[in-house]
Amino acid sequence: MYFYVIFNYDIIVIGDIMHPFKKALSVLLKPVFKGYYLKAYNVKYVYKNFEPNQKGPYFLIGNHVLLMDAFFSSFGIKGYAVPVTNVFAYFSPLRRFALHYLVDSIVKRKGQSDVQTIRDVIKSIKKGEKISLYPEGNASYYGTNSETIFATAKLLKKMKVDVVSVKTKGAYLHFPRWRTKKVKKGYIELEYQKLLTKEMLEKLSVEEINTILIEAYEFNDYEWNKDRVHIYQGKNRLEGSETIFYVCPECNSIDRLEASGDDIFCTNCTMKASIDDNGFLNGTVYDNFVDWGQYQEEVLKDNLDKRIVIAAKQYDVDFQAFKFKFVDSGNIEYNNGRLKFNGQKDSIDFDILKIRGAVFTEHDQISFDYGKKTFMFFTKSPKLLLDIIKKYKEAH
Repeated sequence: MYFYVIFNYDIIVIGDIMHPFKKALSVLLKPVFKGYYLKAYNVKYVYKNFEPNQKGPYFLIGNHVLLMDAFFSSFGIKGYAVPVTNVFAYFSPLRRFALHYLVDSIVKRKGQSDVQTIRDVIKSIKKGEKISLYPEGNASYYGTNSETIFATAKLLKKMKVDVVSVKTKGAYLHFPRWRTKKVKKGYIELEYQKLLTKEMLEKLSVEEINTILIEAYEFNDYEWNKDRVHIYQGKNRLEGSETIFYVCPECNSIDRLEASGDDIFCTNCTMKASIDDNGFLNGTVYDNFVDWGQYQEEVLKDNLDKRIVIAAKQYDVDFQAFKFKFVDSGNIEYNNGRLKFNGQKDSIDFDILKIRGAVFTEHDQISFDYGKKTFMFFTKSPKLLLDIIKKYKEAH
């Protein structure tokens, strides 16, 4: 592991001297951070067929719900599991400082295959370290699982070290990815189990491993909380939800939803839904976001012949300095299999079938590669834009 000096956000490699220091520092800091988070969050750790003091190396995999998933799961085991981290996490100076100076991490571009990431994982495993890995890649949009990346099963088959699963329950109700503030002391439960031994990995096919992974961390926070009835109180709990939800369940209009406080409403009809203290919705046909989310994707799929216009700002991405640079503001127009950014300064035309690695990162950001360049757009409708790309590609 290298020692990095950050000066004006430029990173200079000085030498291979940092790893022993960071390893010792992580041991000292873990009780401090764990104490803080367990005080701020109401977290319970449950162990099934797994000893939390087990030494590495092993993979710690689970359903991806929170930005802090890797830290929460590491708090429940002995030692530290090195997280495979989205490169855009490093664009926050505070997170970059923590991930470079305080703990180890492995960088990954979401939505894309990354040979160097795999090499770093292999190197860490050979050094006896635990790896925290989320096969879904993307944090939950609706309160249930996202699509699992099949390549994860191939990696586990290749490495042949134990796999431990941690299923997180209640975290979406506590802090969904579209919200900027968590609720007060909402209950979160992390359930650990020994999922696959290295002997099992020898015998199982990649397809069988992938199926076992999906079944291990399958979750639906709404189904879970129907019986548990945990309370998730707070203020402004639906603000930001319009970045994820874009189809009105009453009139089927697209991109006409707005949210304020504990309400989400349609500007095209009278639909207005409110969230209750158990995380469920009142006032509309769907009482949860899992069903609403699945419904809206079906509606969008049936409306890909229509023109859709989304307000957006374009930014250049500097992966060396880990920062964004504003380029232009305008709107993105979808029409007949193409996206066109109509900016105040210029316009850019994209053939959707040639877009690669489209991913919704932070709450208002979507990026993708086109040609030899990475494009980043900030918008209030990132999930809509992502689903347009995904659904059109699926149809063609």
